[in-house]
Amino acid sequence: MVKPSLLWLMRWVIHDKERCGKEMTIIRGERINLQFASQQDMKKIYDMMVSDEIIHFMFDEQHPAPSWEDFRNDEEDFFPGSPSKDGSYLLIILDGQVVGSISYACGYEKIPYAEFDIWMSGYEFMGQGIGCEAVLMLRSFVNENYGIEHYIIRPWTKNLSAIKAYNKCGFRESASFNLEHYYSDEDLVNYGDGDYGKGETLNLYYDMSCELV
Repeated sequence: MVKPSLLWLMRWVIHDKERCGKEMTIIRGERINLQFASQQDMKKIYDMMVSDEIIHFMFDEQHPAPSWEDFRNDEEDFFPGSPSKDGSYLLIILDGQVVGSISYACGYEKIPYAEFDIWMSGYEFMGQGIGCEAVLMLRSFVNENYGIEHYIIRPWTKNLSAIKAYNKCGFRESASFNLEHYYSDEDLVNYGDGDYGKGETLNLYYDMSCELV
């Protein structure tokens, strides 16, 4: 049985909406909607990431932001505009306004898992619980649709506000967590150290099966 505190998350609907002649898929929540991003949304999401208000939460001189060209080449497969078992970017929408982006990438070679990333578009949308709500909605959606119970977020150790928000969503450091149980051998070589290196990448983990009683 799902815990009562999570019942409201089960109220989403997947809704196909015509926008500019194309069907867009939306996860509807209590306060926000998550819209699966298409190729046309890629530059908007990149610009939010490198905006003056947000960039210092994620990057510095030692860990520079990717160029637009690198971001486009590395992430273009995650903008299908509809749900994907492999992963996708989504727009976070509040009162009809795009206020951030959240993404998931799934791996199935070892223990199935989904890894999340998220950023808001500006200061005014931080500290309101919007990001945590987006994480909870997406986590429930991925679990319901792909059966995944293990979730990973790997923030910068210096991004204390993000870490605090992830903790509120149930993500924790765990002595039993081992990235080798999740990442493929190839991904371990390419991404095992994290975006900020071993010393500055924090591995946060959540096991959704713990919600079941």
